[in-house]
Amino acid sequence: MQSVTGASNKFSSIYQDSCANLYKNDVNSNLSSTTIMTSPVSKTMISPLATIQSTLIPSLEGIDLAGRILEWQLKNDNQFPTLSDQIKISEAHGVSGLSDVDYPMLEVGPNGLPLLRQMGLVNRIPLPPELVEHFGHMQSYCMMGLFPLIQRAWLSIDSDIYVWTYEDGGDLSYFDGLSEPIIAVELVQPKPGIFQPHIQYLLCLATTVEIVLLGVSFSGSSTNYEEMHLLPEPLFAVPTDGAYIVTITGTTSGRIFMGAKDGCIYEFFYQAEEGFFSRKCRKINHSKSTLSYLVPSFINAAFSEEDPIVQMVQDETRHILYTRSEKGTIQVYDLGTDGQAMTRVAAINTNTIVQSAANIARTVDRSSFRPLVGIAPIESSESTNLHLVAITASGVRLYFSTLPWRAFNEATPSSRPVTLQLVQVRLPPGYAANASPQRPQQVHSALYSHGTTFLATTTASENDVVWTLSNSLFPAAQQLSETQNTLGLDGKTWALAEVTPTLKRQIDPSIFAPPAPEPPLIVTQHAVGPRKFIFLTTQCCHVVTQLRPVDILRQLLFDASGPDSTAVRAFFQVLREDQACATALILACSSSIQDSQLADWAARAFFLLGGDVKVSPSHLAHPISSPASPFVVNSPAHLNSTPSNFHHQQSHFTFSSPDSGGGGGFNPNAISTPQMQPYSPHSNNVVTSSGGAELTDYQFSGRHNGLYLYLGRILRPLWLMPLARDVGKPHQPLLDSVVNSEELLTVLGQLNALKGFVHANIHQNGPQSYQSSEKGRLQDAQMQERKSLLAMKQLLDHTVEVLALWKVLCDHQLHLLGQSLSAEMRMSLKTTLFRDLILSGSDTCIGLINALIHRYLDDAASTDAISEKLRQVCPSLYRNEDALCTKVNEQLLKARTNSMSRMDKERLLQQTLETCKQIPARINLAHVCQQLSACQYFGGVVELCCVVAEKLDPQHRAQQCYSGQQEDPAAVEALLARKNCYQQMCLVLQKLYTAAACHPQSPSVPKSPGPMVQTTPQGYEEGLSPLEAQRLADETLSLALQSDDELCHVAIFDWLTDNKWDDKLLEIQSPHLENYLKRQTVGQVGQQQQTDLVAKYDLLWKFYEKSGQFIAAARVLSRLADAHSTAISLPMRIEYLSRAIVCARAAETSSFGNAVQGQFLYEMEEKMDVAKVQSQVLEAVSRLPSRDADTISRLHSDLLDVTQLYEQFAEPLGLWECKLAILHCANHYDSALVTSIWQNIINAEVKKLSSADTETKLATLGSKMKTLGRTYAQSEQFFPLEFLVKTLETYSVRWNGPPGWAVSIILTAGVSFQRLFAVYNRLYGAKDVVWQAEGKPNHLLKVLADMLNRLVDSSTGGLAALVPTADRRALIGQCVEAVGVYLTDLFCTTHATSPALIAEFRTLQGKLELL
Repeated sequence: MQSVTGASNKFSSIYQDSCANLYKNDVNSNLSSTTIMTSPVSKTMISPLATIQSTLIPSLEGIDLAGRILEWQLKNDNQFPTLSDQIKISEAHGVSGLSDVDYPMLEVGPNGLPLLRQMGLVNRIPLPPELVEHFGHMQSYCMMGLFPLIQRAWLSIDSDIYVWTYEDGGDLSYFDGLSEPIIAVELVQPKPGIFQPHIQYLLCLATTVEIVLLGVSFSGSSTNYEEMHLLPEPLFAVPTDGAYIVTITGTTSGRIFMGAKDGCIYEFFYQAEEGFFSRKCRKINHSKSTLSYLVPSFINAAFSEEDPIVQMVQDETRHILYTRSEKGTIQVYDLGTDGQAMTRVAAINTNTIVQSAANIARTVDRSSFRPLVGIAPIESSESTNLHLVAITASGVRLYFSTLPWRAFNEATPSSRPVTLQLVQVRLPPGYAANASPQRPQQVHSALYSHGTTFLATTTASENDVVWTLSNSLFPAAQQLSETQNTLGLDGKTWALAEVTPTLKRQIDPSIFAPPAPEPPLIVTQHAVGPRKFIFLTTQCCHVVTQLRPVDILRQLLFDASGPDSTAVRAFFQVLREDQACATALILACSSSIQDSQLADWAARAFFLLGGDVKVSPSHLAHPISSPASPFVVNSPAHLNSTPSNFHHQQSHFTFSSPDSGGGGGFNPNAISTPQMQPYSPHSNNVVTSSGGAELTDYQFSGRHNGLYLYLGRILRPLWLMPLARDVGKPHQPLLDSVVNSEELLTVLGQLNALKGFVHANIHQNGPQSYQSSEKGRLQDAQMQERKSLLAMKQLLDHTVEVLALWKVLCDHQLHLLGQSLSAEMRMSLKTTLFRDLILSGSDTCIGLINALIHRYLDDAASTDAISEKLRQVCPSLYRNEDALCTKVNEQLLKARTNSMSRMDKERLLQQTLETCKQIPARINLAHVCQQLSACQYFGGVVELCCVVAEKLDPQHRAQQCYSGQQEDPAAVEALLARKNCYQQMCLVLQKLYTAAACHPQSPSVPKSPGPMVQTTPQGYEEGLSPLEAQRLADETLSLALQSDDELCHVAIFDWLTDNKWDDKLLEIQSPHLENYLKRQTVGQVGQQQQTDLVAKYDLLWKFYEKSGQFIAAARVLSRLADAHSTAISLPMRIEYLSRAIVCARAAETSSFGNAVQGQFLYEMEEKMDVAKVQSQVLEAVSRLPSRDADTISRLHSDLLDVTQLYEQFAEPLGLWECKLAILHCANHYDSALVTSIWQNIINAEVKKLSSADTETKLATLGSKMKTLGRTYAQSEQFFPLEFLVKTLETYSVRWNGPPGWAVSIILTAGVSFQRLFAVYNRLYGAKDVVWQAEGKPNHLLKVLADMLNRLVDSSTGGLAALVPTADRRALIGQCVEAVGVYLTDLFCTTHATSPALIAEFRTLQGKLELL
């Protein structure tokens, strides 16, 4: 914005700069096709929405503050140590499990069981009774297993297979189409594009002679798997060719691998059609080379030891296949980055494994490292450089990596395997010094999945005991710490599996983000259910759940009927206060009626055990707490970061327990964020106490951090996701939301529940004064925490509104709405993250709301419903004023339809106008005026503009700024606001006058032959004839000029000036016009500005002249003539002086004193005389061969006085004629100087004629003398007649001119005959020798004779024409006397011309005597 200084004098220029192009560009726009909302991405689509940013949206400072804390918490959730970090493999090969912190002992209850149990038996489902009967018919072979993908268990007895749902034992299916015993079973996914869509899975069955693929389909939805159907006929079948298949596994891409008893890896390959060199299905051996087929099989058997493949597992995240043989050999196969290759990378036998493990764990018996009972992949989401875990019969876990040591630090999820090496030995519980003697033994089956390990051990009885090891309660521990639980089963375990093998959130951001470690369960527990595991025994199926921390807390609260229990306190210690508070919030925010009591208990636990703000003097050596360490009860001290005394001390500041009389909530008097960057709620933030200079450290309470943690975890799935993406065809992409409406509904449900909790418990009030310095330090920390929580409350409210708005957009088919958006807006939606939309996307929200409203308006639909919906879901983004704006849009569009009568239309437009007056600061005035203009409601435009201008500036600061009384930024802003309002009025006037200037009836030549085409001239107002447009324009202008606001008049004046309609401007009868024109004449700099200034002065004097103020007009004209400016030429100055003289003479005596008027007129006339001389100087300078542009510019840019003209121009440049004119104008007489100037004038002229002939010389010099004589002949002082006559006669003698040449020149110049005759008579009497010297002594007598002939020649008028009546007698007497003298002298001469002259004079003498 321009400087405030001088703003009051530049209203018009500000207006012109911003509006000139707008006027020009908008003249030809079609008003009738304009709507209030133009581009949906423009900030100015609807003015009220555009102002939301500064007036309605919650304080950006608060949102920004909370956003920074939230970002920090989200960053923390992404920085939990990975498995690699916890076992510290980057340092060296290591062993763990020997320390007490590896398996910390949690508090136990009265029953001797841990208070925090992670595993819970959900159900025990017996095997279907039909299957039990079939066991008695088994002849050769029996197997059992699980299909967790379809929630089924299976049993094969000989050649029959049975499949049933393990949850309830129902939906029993079977297949008995094979003739040989089934020896291997697996459910695999089909290859895409080969089978019909109803074939969802393939059941791969291997017998001793063939391998078949059966199609599996389900009735119901594709995910419920209600009723299973097996196709009766195999889809594909291949012979085994003697290979005894032991195990089968499939990939997600549809590949099927089989491990055989001979130690080979086979692949069941199938395709849709047969090729030239391949069958539709075949068995491929990946373990033998082509040359091995040339060696007879009995030789291979003789020289090789059989080692069957008993287990195959694959890492789907890296496309790596691992195999385990019966003797403990582990092999690694690389399937390629796309999963379609097959390359054997490495193999390590059991001896090598045992030796490596023994070298790492030297104190452990080597027998603990064999045999291997299971292997499991470690996915990239869990670790980037750990790839495989193997479990031994003693429960030892061996961690392997497929990368060399040098590549550990550079490992990425896409790194390909190159080796297999043991990097960590993890001993089971029981090896630590203080551990209980119980440890896993005789492990025969094992399962590892995402940090949880199950070990099925054989006991003396027939029943197994399953050990559960999990690190989910210690995600932040810097070393791997696991809880241990045991679970007794009925029978021997045949299979273990997880129902949901991978953790998938409802919203998966991994599609739009690079692979990252999977966050721990404590981060995602609010969005995912508890993990479920199936243990299949010979007696039944055991469904076991791994409890989430929130499930553990739920159970503890139920068991203790409230938070007042040792177990609940232990839970808060183990998880840390902030993590436990975030977990408690999940329960406290529950809106279920059944959980109302539980929610109350969880809220009490949140308040009682969430801790308080902690402060300590900075000189203390120990920190307040260690947020990165887990809190463990009855464990080594370095893991126990908080005191075990959880006695709650009621504080006076922030929180109060719901049952403590605090009004049912907490009062955050101490909530805010520290003032340093980067922000860290857990860091030791330094503040200065109010009581002294001592520095204090403070840490926010667990309740504060828990609230931010929970909010961040709710938003985490979509926080870094883009808003939209392209779907559909590449050449016609459609914009679609990345998160669908159902997913948003889930997130909004959680946010609204948290919002209800926060609003019920966070309030504004709190103590503000403190007594002691110690209390002051605490209060400083409490004030910081209060500020932070209030900011979080603002952010939460705003987030709910933004996401609710996005859901509304999704419900209204965003892909259709996106078609009306600009390319820039569509690209913005594809690159803007939800984080940016929430924290800084107010403009985007406004644009989307406008686009949605615009869609309704385009469809001519009522906006009442959508307005009400927006008011409900995002009241701070779409307020009641916005709804009124939308209603205005709808009414204006309705008024433009042709179905309404004129009276109804006027009534509707009046209602619309009254509505607009209620929200003047919110409407988009420009588009409303366009719509009113399209409805030909021009008076409404004027009225609306005036009302809006008044409402935007009720204190009339704009007028004060314009008049120079106030120039602060607020006044300048008010001035610009009024200008913008009146600008719309001028636009409407522009259109009307443009339409009035169009004459469609005027004849014109057609552009092309053919039928006449009716066209509307550019700028022609639809529906108005030129005469009607002229009438409406005049009425609208007259109505606008009735305004009492001077600035309204100024805007109209500026508009007329911009359009060069000076005549129309001067016709206006306005009390403000004179003041406006005066302000326009304020001096400016620059050539263009000077030109504009001259034009404004022209308007001013014309105004004075038109209004009869002639003296004022004359003075303006005089000022223009005197102004120093290169924009005014000298002829223009002379014209200004001429007009000034005319105006001064026309002034009435009554309005101006005669003396003053006469003096002014005299000065003007004097200036005019000097100006004419200056013009003569300018003309002379312009004719000079060496003319100087600066000299000419100087003569144009000022009116100079005669001294300047003489000294600076005429004298140095030798301008003799100009010198004479200057002396004459100044009435400065110097005889010698004047004579010298005339001599130089004649000499200069003669010099130019040096090469001309006599006739040319006489004519040219005569012409020059006639011209000068007419100017100066009447001034005897400046026209030395005697000198000039003598000089001219001298040249006449020299050039043999006629006797009357000089006489004719002088007479033509205006010299009287009698005066001229007297001069000649004196010259003759002087008897100058010059005539004798020239050889013509009688030359003057010839001239005198010629003069006398003129006098007596009646044919040319003679005496009557040459001499006045009164002077004739005296002149005749003088002539008669002179003739006598001439005759006497002639008689005395002997010159050849004398006789003729004597005769001529005698004749003249007689004629004179007769006269």
